[in-house]
Amino acid sequence: MGHAHMTRARTPGALAAAAIAALALTACGGGSGEGLDASGRPIGEGGGGGGPAAPTFASLQAQVFTPRCTGCHAGAGAPVGLRLDAGNSYAALVGVASGEVGSLQRVAPGRPDDSYLVHKLEGRAAVGARMPLGGPFLDDATIALVRQWIAAGALNN
Repeated sequence: MGHAHMTRARTPGALAAAAIAALALTACGGGSGEGLDASGRPIGEGGGGGGPAAPTFASLQAQVFTPRCTGCHAGAGAPVGLRLDAGNSYAALVGVASGEVGSLQRVAPGRPDDSYLVHKLEGRAAVGARMPLGGPFLDDATIALVRQWIAAGALNN
């Protein structure tokens, strides 16, 4: 009976699981708390489904726009023409006048306080509801990354 147990432990699946567990421990500091935020999550994972690891457009697209926004903001029927799918979001956001408040750009490079996207995410827009509509809303850390990306020039990186 003991021999059968040893044989199963050496299957490719068991070895892969052991390797993943070892990698996870290494990535998180081996149990020391290193690499974890105050909530015990790996650094780079925000609340609400795992926030972006960096204030870059690619990270925001993958971690925010695609999973949290494209349920509504995709295709020809996207509200106010704002399509946030990977192929359209940058061109629809950066330097484009808001469809709700035309005096503001959706994303004003270098100016997060003047970017309508930030207003909508923070719930302080003059028109319409806070986004994502009906929540759950983005956590403060994720919104801070959006602000950092904009402040750094809203580059397509």
